[in-house]
Amino acid sequence: MKIDEVLSLLERAELKDLDPKSGRLFAYVYETGDENIRKVAEKALLRFAEKNLLDFTVFRSAVFFEKEVVGFAKNLMHGADAAGTFTFGGTESIMLAVKAARDFYRKREGKAEVPEILAPISIHPAFLKAADYLGLKVVRLAVKDAKADTDEFAEAVSDKTALIALSAPNWPFGTVDPVEEIAEIAAEKNVLIHVDACLGGFILPFFEMLGENVPKYDFRVEGVTSISLDVHKYGYAPKGASVVLFRDAELKKCSMFVDVTSPGYVFVNQAVLSSRPEGPLAAAFAVIKYLGIEGYKKLASKVLSARKKIYKGLKALGFESVGRVESSVLAMSNPEVDLIGFVNNMKRLGWQLHLQKGLKKYGIPDNIHLTLSPIHDEMAEEFLEDAAKAVEMKPDVDTKQIYAMVERGEFAEIVKGIEEGRLDSSIVTILLESIPEDFAAELIKNVVMEWFR
Repeated sequence: MKIDEVLSLLERAELKDLDPKSGRLFAYVYETGDENIRKVAEKALLRFAEKNLLDFTVFRSAVFFEKEVVGFAKNLMHGADAAGTFTFGGTESIMLAVKAARDFYRKREGKAEVPEILAPISIHPAFLKAADYLGLKVVRLAVKDAKADTDEFAEAVSDKTALIALSAPNWPFGTVDPVEEIAEIAAEKNVLIHVDACLGGFILPFFEMLGENVPKYDFRVEGVTSISLDVHKYGYAPKGASVVLFRDAELKKCSMFVDVTSPGYVFVNQAVLSSRPEGPLAAAFAVIKYLGIEGYKKLASKVLSARKKIYKGLKALGFESVGRVESSVLAMSNPEVDLIGFVNNMKRLGWQLHLQKGLKKYGIPDNIHLTLSPIHDEMAEEFLEDAAKAVEMKPDVDTKQIYAMVERGEFAEIVKGIEEGRLDSSIVTILLESIPEDFAAELIKNVVMEWFR
């Protein structure tokens, strides 16, 4: 094919995609509205796209970039003596932290026991994935006020505990777990603590600089042994940029893989992947250098402004926060509003929201999740006008009928509605509540395989 024909195919392929620059998404992208950030990132991404992070003795720029990016992250987390690794995403960062905890545990306790991770029910599924890959067991504990329940951890920690996993903030509710209190419990048992700050690591420090009251969660808390933070979230780098930090170098060694037996070459992996393009690392470096501390503070202030406007506006429509508002996330519920209908109405008006199932046993109702970006400061008025319309609009979906279809097992019709854009995909979370977990997981696998067939 000719170049023009290939480019035409690319254009057609994205026709059904939402525009990530529009400011109408509240998940998945972190838009600033600043074209210069995009420009500097894209130039760095392309310039280093063909260089391979596998061998940093050949591409020495990789060492420079990684030391700079990791160094910036260390400063944000108050970990001057920490060791770190650049990864391609939060899940990979968490995977390395879990591997380090597992290997550290085995050195101390041997391999007879299956190591356990203690985590609140609100923890990111990446920990479940890491445990599944690496042979650990996750013990999920109750939440209280949408945060990890300290008493639950005090009761559950044992000789099998290899790692306690906490969030700053958690994704569902945007609350920061009580890291300081749980760290005291962990210290008594000499248990490692990982703080998942993938979402908050590049914005909570700037909230604090701007005078916000942010609970301590970083290396200032004695007992925190590793932290993950994503540069491709509020660091505003292109996707494929995260950092995992370890309080000391010995723990980082446990996260690495080295093989010296191959006749080919010494195989050294600091991260999970082997061959990786240097572009995302170079782009992360470029954005960090372009913005600097002052640039990040300005963007953080826009997020705070957006949060204030949108929170106030949604409260006026009868919505309430399901937990304390202390990050860039709003999780809002309204018992008087059909949330499935509301989310679909907002979709009809051009907005992409995220619907979350409640945790009834912990007093948390179904809610909508909003991850706020700097661009939402200028979009807030339009968003709230449409939200007011969406509350009053007659939904184009019959929620009772959808639940009835679930009970009858008519999943194919629901999937068809999502494929055709008539139903928002986030309703799946709530609909699957009434289905046994194992069956629901198998159902999702089958649906995904069908989509990609």
